[in-house]
Amino acid sequence: MRRGYIKFVANFKKLLTAFSFFRLRSADLEYFQYKYPSIFAVFLVVSYWVLSRTIFEIDLDAAIANATTLMGVLIGFYIAALAAVTSFPNESLNSVMAGNAPRIKERGGAEFSPITRRRFLSILLGYCAFLSIVVYILGSASASVKFAARTNEFLEVILKAIWWSGYTWLLASLLTVTMLCLHYLIDRMHRP
Repeated sequence: MRRGYIKFVANFKKLLTAFSFFRLRSADLEYFQYKYPSIFAVFLVVSYWVLSRTIFEIDLDAAIANATTLMGVLIGFYIAALAAVTSFPNESLNSVMAGNAPRIKERGGAEFSPITRRRFLSILLGYCAFLSIVVYILGSASASVKFAARTNEFLEVILKAIWWSGYTWLLASLLTVTMLCLHYLIDRMHRP
């Protein structure tokens, strides 16, 4: 029984490999992991609450539908980009990044070790691919799930606020990491 449980947990961890992005450590990486997505998400949520019905009529259902359509396209883009980065025959991608290279603590390891440019880009693109799938699923679910007529109004407001805050943070994280990935693909990948 215990062996089956250990095997179950070990295999389940493989499903969470896309979250390796949060195991990376670097001097500036926490800005892209937490700070920028959080600031951007708070800005969007506060802007919505301030501007909605005072200056603009904002159709959140249409926004989710448009984001879901975009995610359907981005999933393929991220997976194709991941395949290209992992197979691109550029030897400089196999070298450890210059300067204060991002480090990762391997599962079960005790120390952080620096990673190559190829692995760094693979981690970024893998996170983006996974996150775009999650946002796609959440957007699709949002279109088909509605509150029951007898739901407490206060509970409905609280749940909607939690939903929108989380959904907005996921979108902000996807945008932030995509921009970081583009920076490395455009500028940093070709430097020695």
